[in-house]
Amino acid sequence: MDISLRILDLFRFIFEKLGVDYLTMRAIVSTKLVLDRRRAPAMPRSNSENQSEKSYLQGYLFHLIFGIFLAAIIYIIKDNMLRMAYFAGAFFFMTTMYLVSDFSFVLLDTKDKNIIMTKPVESKTVSVSKFVHIFIYMVRLNIFLAGPSMVVFILSYGLAAAFIFVLEVIFMDLLIFIMTIFIYFAVLRFFDGELLRNIINTIQILLTVLLSIGYQVAVRMIDFTSIKSMNYNFSFRDYFNPVLWFGAPFEIIFSGGKASYLYVFSALLVVVPLISFVFYLKLSKVMEQLLLKLESGETERLKKHFIQELVGKILCRNTVQYQSFHFANAVLRSDRSLKLKIYPALSTGILLPVLMIFNMGIRGEKYQATGIEYLYLYFVIVAISSVVRLVNYSSAWKGSYVYISSGFERMEEVYRGVLKTILFRFMVPVEMLGAIIYIALFRNLFLFDIAVVFIAGIAALPLIGKVYICEYPFSRPLEESNQKESIDKMLLTILIAGAFAGLHALFRLIHNGTMIYAAVLVVFIPLFWKYVLPKSNK
Repeated sequence: MDISLRILDLFRFIFEKLGVDYLTMRAIVSTKLVLDRRRAPAMPRSNSENQSEKSYLQGYLFHLIFGIFLAAIIYIIKDNMLRMAYFAGAFFFMTTMYLVSDFSFVLLDTKDKNIIMTKPVESKTVSVSKFVHIFIYMVRLNIFLAGPSMVVFILSYGLAAAFIFVLEVIFMDLLIFIMTIFIYFAVLRFFDGELLRNIINTIQILLTVLLSIGYQVAVRMIDFTSIKSMNYNFSFRDYFNPVLWFGAPFEIIFSGGKASYLYVFSALLVVVPLISFVFYLKLSKVMEQLLLKLESGETERLKKHFIQELVGKILCRNTVQYQSFHFANAVLRSDRSLKLKIYPALSTGILLPVLMIFNMGIRGEKYQATGIEYLYLYFVIVAISSVVRLVNYSSAWKGSYVYISSGFERMEEVYRGVLKTILFRFMVPVEMLGAIIYIALFRNLFLFDIAVVFIAGIAALPLIGKVYICEYPFSRPLEESNQKESIDKMLLTILIAGAFAGLHALFRLIHNGTMIYAAVLVVFIPLFWKYVLPKSNK
């Protein structure tokens, strides 16, 4: 028996007083906990079935690492209000992100209604079972995320602090759950289910990026010398900031705080979550009706993409290229699972150059440029190579029969259309964002070099396509993308990016060399795009 259910049994009398059919609710929760272990997580991990339990535990390892990092910050801060403000802010953010990314399917599930609601089960019992299911998940998350911080509070104030800390974490969980539910239903009340799916997918992408490289940014953003001496100053607008409420009990009990706002904060952190939960129970029937919007098809709403059509007409020289361009855009726009893999890879193309700049050293408030920083932008080409590799895969890979049924004879035109989609949809925005960052940091120092890097990226794209595109685009199961690629392909793409960067550096040593290099690239671009790509799929 799951230990969570044994603990739940201790509170059976509370549910029965609320008018909930406890045995039915327990059976529903027990079944859903079993299904959770069999569910593929939103975060991409191991795909083999015999590794499912390992992946389940790996998720909590991420939480523990973040929890230890957060505890270190809490240990440094001495002001009680700021301690809990930092903890509550990070806790709210991470718990909400994980709740949305991994457990939106629970919050928004309507399929179980076809099974449960055909039985004599009250809607209140169903709503409470959904809450209990998610609450059990959040408690497990809290053990790893908040546990290290609780140890810090115990070391600082003794065991009494643990009781207060646990109560506050429970109220935080309740508030996070209710806020997430109300936001979902506000979206469903005024919009359709497709917008909500897009919001959830965006949060999943942000979480994946955060776990991939966010820790490097976080370490550099925090000034550990200044937070040690910071003190909290009250402002009236703080009444509307839930993050600050949770420091009040610690300030009152352990520091002898007497200010009136501390007692108001303490009351708010208890009253607001409880009242919100009562509203949730009373509005559960209305919310279940709104969830029916999600049962509509997940097809993308029909709308015109004028910029895409204009770019397609400019870039594509024949009908096959044009069709391939628009088809690839449609897949990359609608395949949410594929986007979960593409955007984190792209984010490295922006963040790695910036991180390398700051790793070289800071002099006062301004970075002292060494003259080679433009070379870091070639990491964009390496990041784009990951996107090129991923266009072989799709969650709707079975639809790849359209290539055969459409009778395409010149597959190189299909490949060109797909690569031009990558150029339009990913390379141009990433290069533009990189240019904005570099101009903000260095003004006009590398302006022409930035343009040359972009031209080099256009020239490198068909070479990378030659390395990775080996069959029909989007024709392999997305699960296979987690399998390790051969090291020679990865090294070859790095070598391609390095070759363009090396030539750029060599040409820059001679007079007007950058302009000469740009001219050489412009000459070779049409040759690469015409002759390099494979003529047929392998």
